[in-house]
Amino acid sequence: MEQVYRMAERREIMGENVANEEKIFSIYEAHTDIIVKGKKDAEFGHKINLSTGKSNLILSCEILGGNPADSTLYQPTLNKVIADYGITPRDSATDGGFASLANSEYAAEKGIVNIVFNKIVGSLKNIVSSKNIETRLKKWRSGIEANISNFKRGFNIRCCNWKGEAHFKAKVLWSTIAYNIRVMTAAILQRL
Repeated sequence: MEQVYRMAERREIMGENVANEEKIFSIYEAHTDIIVKGKKDAEFGHKINLSTGKSNLILSCEILGGNPADSTLYQPTLNKVIADYGITPRDSATDGGFASLANSEYAAEKGIVNIVFNKIVGSLKNIVSSKNIETRLKKWRSGIEANISNFKRGFNIRCCNWKGEAHFKAKVLWSTIAYNIRVMTAAILQRL
């Protein structure tokens, strides 16, 4: 309550702009962050960064603090996937928020052959071996939205009722494991 009082006093009486890191967005869940997506209204919760592959398994799931720009997440995420699996992917297809010349150059330096951003910014160009590959990677990236939606809806990630930051993180990570088990089970059943 003291922090809420100080925040309100600074903002309303002193006329200061209070940084998001110093604000409390929920008195019940103090770990809650504010997330602004494009020009949409602000949402409250946590940003989750997912990486997936050809298998549709979630290869990496990171629960982020604050609201970092997607473009700042590309290089660390790529490094994490390479370190965790010991292999550099041949292709990379991402949402438009990850698009930047620095990220494109970084991926090329790492040895990725086909680098596709769903939305191009400025003079940036996708690096691909053929137009056909570019089209296929863009379609594959669009298909990932269905997996993300399935993950959110199927495991109730959009609204977490588990109390506290540690429980929230546990809910997301256990849901990731359960999602991957469901994907693997479906693949096995399809082969049978």
